[in-house]
Amino acid sequence: MKIYRFAILFLFASFYSMDLVAVGEDQRPSISKFTMPAGITAADIAPNLVILKVKSELREICESGKIEHSEFHNIISQLGGAVVSRRFPAHSAPQTERTAEGFPLVDLTLIYRVQFNSDIHIEKTINYLLATGLFQYAEPEYIQQLTSGVFTPNDLNIAQQYFLAKIEAYNGWNIQKGDTNVVIGITDTGTDWDHPDLVGNIKYNYADPINGLDDDNDGYIDNFRGWDLGNNDNNPMVEGGGQLAHGSHVSGCAAASTDNTTGVASPGFRCKFLPVKISTTSGSLIAAYDGITYAADMGCQIINCSWGSTGGGQFGQDVVNYATFNKNSLVIAAAGNNASDQAFYPAAFDNVISVAATNSSDVKAGFSNYHRTVDVSAPGDNIYSTWYNDTYSFQGGTSMAAPVAAGVAGIIKSQFPTYTASQLGEKLRITCDNIYGVPGNGGFNQKLGRGRVNMFRALTETSPAVRMINMAFTDNNDNAFVSNDTIRITGDFINYLAATTNLNVTLSTTSNAVSILDGNTVVGALATLASANNNADPFTVKINPSAAANSTVTFKLTFSDGTYLDEQYFELVVNVDYINVAINDIATSITSKGRLCYNGLAQAEGLGFKYKNSASMVYEAGLMIGNNATQVSDNVRGGSAGATDSDFLSSIAISRIIPSIVSEYDLYGKFNDNAAGATALSVLVTHRTYAWSTPADRQYVIVEYSIKNTGASALSTLHAGIFADWDIMNYNLNKADYDTGTKMGYCWSTEASGLYAGIKLLTTGPAVHYAIDNVTGGAGGINMFDGYSTAEKFQSLSTNRATAGGAGTGNDVIDVMSTGPYNLLPGDSILVAFALLAADSLPDLINSAIAAQIKHDTPTFTNNLQPNITAYALAPNPAADQITLRITNGDGIQKIIVRDLIGNIVSTQQFNANNRLESSPIDITTLPPGLYMMEVQGTRSGKWVGKFVINK
Repeated sequence: MKIYRFAILFLFASFYSMDLVAVGEDQRPSISKFTMPAGITAADIAPNLVILKVKSELREICESGKIEHSEFHNIISQLGGAVVSRRFPAHSAPQTERTAEGFPLVDLTLIYRVQFNSDIHIEKTINYLLATGLFQYAEPEYIQQLTSGVFTPNDLNIAQQYFLAKIEAYNGWNIQKGDTNVVIGITDTGTDWDHPDLVGNIKYNYADPINGLDDDNDGYIDNFRGWDLGNNDNNPMVEGGGQLAHGSHVSGCAAASTDNTTGVASPGFRCKFLPVKISTTSGSLIAAYDGITYAADMGCQIINCSWGSTGGGQFGQDVVNYATFNKNSLVIAAAGNNASDQAFYPAAFDNVISVAATNSSDVKAGFSNYHRTVDVSAPGDNIYSTWYNDTYSFQGGTSMAAPVAAGVAGIIKSQFPTYTASQLGEKLRITCDNIYGVPGNGGFNQKLGRGRVNMFRALTETSPAVRMINMAFTDNNDNAFVSNDTIRITGDFINYLAATTNLNVTLSTTSNAVSILDGNTVVGALATLASANNNADPFTVKINPSAAANSTVTFKLTFSDGTYLDEQYFELVVNVDYINVAINDIATSITSKGRLCYNGLAQAEGLGFKYKNSASMVYEAGLMIGNNATQVSDNVRGGSAGATDSDFLSSIAISRIIPSIVSEYDLYGKFNDNAAGATALSVLVTHRTYAWSTPADRQYVIVEYSIKNTGASALSTLHAGIFADWDIMNYNLNKADYDTGTKMGYCWSTEASGLYAGIKLLTTGPAVHYAIDNVTGGAGGINMFDGYSTAEKFQSLSTNRATAGGAGTGNDVIDVMSTGPYNLLPGDSILVAFALLAADSLPDLINSAIAAQIKHDTPTFTNNLQPNITAYALAPNPAADQITLRITNGDGIQKIIVRDLIGNIVSTQQFNANNRLESSPIDITTLPPGLYMMEVQGTRSGKWVGKFVINK
């Protein structure tokens, strides 16, 4: 059973319309970010609806079913009358924090739904609700879909139910025919509750007969035979045939009455089922996760979900965890019918048994998904079961496979009534038949789970079942796993079933992106429900220099103890093409492709831009280079709402230079604009990053770009600058301005104790600043709400607009700080550098800008051996064609070596005279602009090392 899933990629699908207020506080801790899963479109989410969960430590703001907090109300007030309500109003907080096994109980009273009256930019809205610091998560509500296949009617006969023999149900029933106290919750389109093969196995609530009263005081009037959550009534009858009858078929697959001389049999035999209708009259699944909650609250030990979507989210995981840990209910779900290697939810959540479908030959059914998140397989092709209006039919889908597995789980629970939900799931999984050797399954290795379920084996075999949970990954550095890093992998090993005596765990992989340095740990004896960790003996893995950027590595854990052999898989992305910089008061990320602060879209992959552990102060940032209104290369938002340009491609991935040469944290990489196609500038950008932790230099990070024209034509009006969508605290209370003295564009929050952020031009050349009002219409400037066109990008790079934010308390603003124009001939280069700054006040920001300029302009030589060699002169510095070194107090120059920032020697001078006090002019005409290191060897006193700048 899945206890741990490791998230790998943060992907994005955008829905741009309007922006919301982001509310934050000074010194706020790091906030998690939400990113829309890949493939999700507007049709896959409920319109204008966000699910929130208040942090448990802020329970006091949950008053009378509302969220009473000024920052939250500040956001809500801008949404035109949003309706806020508890998602599960009838629930109370759990009385204890954890189960006997140590798993945390879920408090559903902290979950709210917010229904808006207008279209919203969903990712930004959610992330700035998160930025308040009030919520554990915020996410959309995904629209669920049924997972059934094509309806094929046929005749009634148990002989047509091939799957019963395949799962060894007949042998299993000789041991256990099911306990009527075991209830399988069928969350679906309802059921045909008067069907002759279903009516006898419904779990009736005799404590609440149909009399118009809530006799059992559970919040539902007359929920005698389940509930219709879609229409909020007590009639879970299916609405008709076709897909509307889906729930009738699913009910029979799990728990049709058996041995009653009528119709079909089911794996669950005597186990009962509870109809939980989650659909509207039209069949829309509007209450899918509510259905899981209802079934768990009503005491269902097993809950079947023959529905789902490719969208996950923490809300769904929360509901699953509530069922698993709060209510001890095992959730079983269909793996999906897209015939794809993909995760499908809720099946792919932790603590869910994900079921793929097989056919009568134990081969994966053609429609079935397959994936590492699948736990088991079960027959799901051509399944004969109960149907609408007292009939029967054949259907195929993982919708059928899941309830077949759920029926088997009901028999297991009947035989082992004290099992926890986790133990029940593991028993179902560990006793599966291996079907990977069956011809036809070769292409789905380890993506059909443990194998096909087997009822007889589950009732008769004894085995341990160990899983590694709570995995932690660290490189003892910045935890951005790049080439040559050594990753330490630790976690807890929990044994759900029979005790082990000498458990050994081995880590392996077939990937050539990593090398396993230590792949073994000995756990030894582990009793039932006992756990141990490998903190003292972590697995260690080195990322190979040859690893491709963003390599997804699949790891296998092999558990062995005598005859017990089991496997578990997890994935990790290594050699990421960004690096986190967090050695001073600013924490940010530098990418390999021109983006700043975040590597992905919608604030995904990276630290953002944080000041003294604040929430991120930026939504999006990146370098832009343009030559005219039709030629701008960048990787920031594009020309239509929701679009993003992807012009820059990494040619040398960003990496840290160790030991650092210039600063305490030097980064280096290269990218080009080859992906821009016909409008490409044909530039190669060498980029470097510098950061210091010294007191005067703690509030900035320097980014430097050497831009080379690799094309055949001159770039006669070249401009280069940094685009930043600043979102400082409450982003709707931001303003932007320009400080002429420091050549710095800056933004700030007008709130009390509002923070400041800025971008300062460091290199010589004309400074250009354009402030954008990120509001509808653009307030007289560029209107970002209809996209950011190439012409508008060049306008913001090449023209000035000093302020944004209006005359009041401000609004959402964007700032572009650039330099130009330059006439860049073919083969020539220019060097541009900027400081990214943050501070508590404008004077503080200006002081840091001055400190950054001083640090950038002043080459510092250090005498490594002799303190008396202190006086020198480098002229000119910065230099364009040549540079000369003169010693004014020393014993002479013997040798000069000039290196670039990755250590390559680019120039050498050797002198024989012992009293040489000045070098010959060093020719630098062939060297590209940038920062260089000069190593000077004295005739008697040792060596000096320092830097100089070439700027052409």
